[in-house]
Amino acid sequence: MSDNFNFDEIINNIKDQIKNGVVEYESFKKLVDSYKELGFHIQKLLEFAVKNTKEDKDKLNNLYEEIKEENIANLCDQLRSYGERLRFRNSGVYERFYDKNKNAPAGMTFRLLELSRLGKRDEVFYIILREFATAQEEVDEKLVMAFNPKYSSDVFRTLIYSFLSGLLG
Repeated sequence: MSDNFNFDEIINNIKDQIKNGVVEYESFKKLVDSYKELGFHIQKLLEFAVKNTKEDKDKLNNLYEEIKEENIANLCDQLRSYGERLRFRNSGVYERFYDKNKNAPAGMTFRLLELSRLGKRDEVFYIILREFATAQEEVDEKLVMAFNPKYSSDVFRTLIYSFLSGLLG
C-alpha cells in the first residue's frame, strides 16, 4: 500500500460513480485490496505494540488476535486466487505441480500435501521454493506469509491447502 493512499479520496470517487450510475469495478477492487493490505499493516503494528508495551497489553493482544483472524481469512482467499492465476496462465509452476499428460497432480504434489498435513513447514517451504526456482518464477510474498511461525499448524495447513486448491483447480 502506498504511503500517500487516501481512503476518503477513493470513497468519494466511488460515491460519485454511484450517483452518476457508472460504477467502475477497478475502483472497488482497489479499495478492497487496500483494505486487506491495511489489515496486514495493522497486524504488524499491533504485534510490535504488544511486545513493547507494559500497559494495556491484554487489550492490545485481544485486538491483535481479532485482526489476525480476519487477516487469515483474507490470506486464504488471496492464496487461492494466486494459485488460480498461476494455473490459468499455464505458468511453469503449474506445470511442476500438475502433470498434463496424466491429467493428474504430479507425485511431488502429494508429498507436499502430506508434509503440510504433518506441519513440516521447512520441508514444504523447500519444495515450494525449489519448484518456483526451477520454473524461474518468484514466490509471492503472500505465500511466504503462510510460513510465519506465529500461525498454528492448523492455520499453516489451511493456507497451503488454499494455495494448492487454486493451483490444482
